[in-house]
Amino acid sequence: MKSIHFILSLLGLMLLAGCEENLTLDIPEGEEQLVVEGHIEQGSPPIVVLTRSVPVFANVSFETLESAFVHNAQVTVNSGGKVYTLREIPSASFTKELKEQVALLFGVSENLLNGSNGFPFYVYTSDELKGEIGKSYGLRISHQGKVLTSNTTIPNLNPIDVLWTAPHSNPEQDSLKILMYRYADPDTLGNSVRYFTKRNQEPFYPGLLGSVFNDELINGGTITFPLDRGEPRGQSEVNEELYGYFGKGDTVTVRWAAIDLAHFRFWSTLESEQNSNGSPIGSPNTTRSNIKGGLGIWGGYGVTYHTLVIE
Repeated sequence: MKSIHFILSLLGLMLLAGCEENLTLDIPEGEEQLVVEGHIEQGSPPIVVLTRSVPVFANVSFETLESAFVHNAQVTVNSGGKVYTLREIPSASFTKELKEQVALLFGVSENLLNGSNGFPFYVYTSDELKGEIGKSYGLRISHQGKVLTSNTTIPNLNPIDVLWTAPHSNPEQDSLKILMYRYADPDTLGNSVRYFTKRNQEPFYPGLLGSVFNDELINGGTITFPLDRGEPRGQSEVNEELYGYFGKGDTVTVRWAAIDLAHFRFWSTLESEQNSNGSPIGSPNTTRSNIKGGLGIWGGYGVTYHTLVIE
């Protein structure tokens, strides 16, 4: 509240002055931290992206993003009493399968990962480990004296019952369709889901305003609800007239992923922060990372796919 009062007072003084004046604020940079985005799903290897935090007011460019990647870290995953070492691989050396998995998990086009012609991207992974339903996975990262740890699980599969479409409410735009789903929640509290949609040949994108749900209010029940079309991360503008809808002739695939509670809390709080756009009158929010010693997420996915062709 003090910051809000300060902003309002400052605006009032500027209006009284009746002229413009350059204002320079000396905002100290926070301590650099390691940031993790790592995932593992059934039948696929672990994929971990390790970067450094970037100052909020830094000039963002391809060079800035490339220099943020952390190289030569010691990254391991422990599961079932066995320790697997993950090795660092640049996008120029991705196999076809790894390129597909990275594009799927991070919502980017495979063309962006095409070696020297694309954006340099680095992941830590291992062909020796494939995710399994119901198992737990411990992550450990060591780099220049810093140690980061985390644990996640791949929950039991929790699929959608059925997908269908409903007509757009505006008769003048009847080619647009609302995607509907029915979901029966198991009678155990704590089930959580993250969803992504793919339209035709586009990548899988998470829901923009909220990609995660849990069963706090519907435990053991069945719900019928619209499912917004996913959107690319970080885009500056969204077409409000088309947001959330699909069109006739679209082939729609929903990636419906069961996640554990810590994984849900990370995306829920992060998306809440992003959707507030830094509003000074928004509710205070802290992203709930599950990484000890750093920032980010190490999360398991129990994935099912559901496809519908819109007639």
